[in-house]
Amino acid sequence: MYNSLSEKQKVYFLEISGTDYIEGKLYDSFPTNMAYNDKKWKNHSPWIFSYIIEPETGSFICELVHRMTNNRIYGWDREGNELSSEITEKYFKPHL
Repeated sequence: MYNSLSEKQKVYFLEISGTDYIEGKLYDSFPTNMAYNDKKWKNHSPWIFSYIIEPETGSFICELVHRMTNNRIYGWDREGNELSSEITEKYFKPHL
C-alpha cells in the first residue's frame, strides 16, 4: 500500500504542476499559474492540475487542463516509467 510519491515521481509532479508535492496526499486538484514549472504562465489564467496516486501500485496519474486548450494526461510508475493511456484513462479522459 502506497501513500506518497517516489522521489522520481516528485520530480514529475513539480515539472508538470509547478509546485512541490505535499506528503501523504493521494489525490488533489488545484489551480496553478506555473504549468510545466514555467514562470511565463504567471501572467495568464491558471491551469487546473489534478492528480491521483493509486494506493495499490503507487502509480502517479495527473491531468493538466486549461480553458484555451485540450487537457494533457500523464502517468508514471514508482520507478519513473511512463504509464500507458490504458491506465491513465481509468482516471482522466482526453478532451477532444
